[in-house]
Amino acid sequence: MPDKPLLTIAIPTCGRAHYLDRLLDVLLEQMRGETRVELLVSDNASADKTRELITTYKERGLAIRYIRNEYNLGADRNILQCYELASGKYVWIFSDDDLIAPDTLKRVLDALSTQLYDLVCIRVYFFQGDYLRHRKFTLTPDLDLTRAEDLARHVHVLFTFISGIIVDKERISSMPHRPFDSLLDTNLAQLGPFYTALNHHRRSLLISDPLIAGTSNKNVAYALYSIFGTNLAKITDEWIENRSVRSAIINGMLQKFFPAWILMTRKSQASSIPEDPNEILRTCYGNYFRYWIFDYPIYALPLPLAKIWLLGVRVINKLDTVLGRRW
Repeated sequence: MPDKPLLTIAIPTCGRAHYLDRLLDVLLEQMRGETRVELLVSDNASADKTRELITTYKERGLAIRYIRNEYNLGADRNILQCYELASGKYVWIFSDDDLIAPDTLKRVLDALSTQLYDLVCIRVYFFQGDYLRHRKFTLTPDLDLTRAEDLARHVHVLFTFISGIIVDKERISSMPHRPFDSLLDTNLAQLGPFYTALNHHRRSLLISDPLIAGTSNKNVAYALYSIFGTNLAKITDEWIENRSVRSAIINGMLQKFFPAWILMTRKSQASSIPEDPNEILRTCYGNYFRYWIFDYPIYALPLPLAKIWLLGVRVINKLDTVLGRRW
């Protein structure tokens, strides 16, 4: 392996050997003979068979740099540790329960080898069971973007999705930014490097094909609205310097992300942690008219009408996609 890899794939994990096994099996084939990639696994003191699993894959020929913490640092600190310990010019922090479609790594490396990008963003599709059976394709060309606002209109809330973002760590390290560890305990520590890249943006690539397979999990075990409402609003307001970029991130989230989750909350299908969506989101985003158009009616209308309203929102979003508009 070269002294400085082109790319580090860094996997934070804790007690999820069954997921990690699935991911490493996919990476084993795609990394075969590849010398430009460092594979780093940061283990948050797993009590399961994670250590033995790493040994097995090393024996199968997968070069893994394995870090085992003495105790559970928490998810945010483990993510930042992955970023800090990565040796590559580019860093791809990858969730242990996600997968990549065949030939994705080669496609990414070809892009990183031919152009300098601050961020490479890859679309996600969600699956249950066989991830290849659910794989989706698109004829939309990849987008080479020079304006941070344009990238934010396409990606918006998915800046929080660590598996879909590759960042130029080498450049970020030379840029002024707030301390990344100030985001500990927000469940959004990954936004530090990503938002810093947006603030100093020159050029980014959006790979239009959905190549990241995300494990489908509708009923989450965290405070959804506190994280994507209170925490994300505060971080976006404090970290993103350009007002248009801030608005693009928030507007996209209000129009594309929250409507379906609000309806699932009303049907007790969103989170095991009880929260009032309107109480939290109105405080954070009540000054955005999209909240009142796309989100509040789904909260306030009788459930049958809320379902119809969500259908209308999806039609609008589909038209936006067809017409090339992004928020």
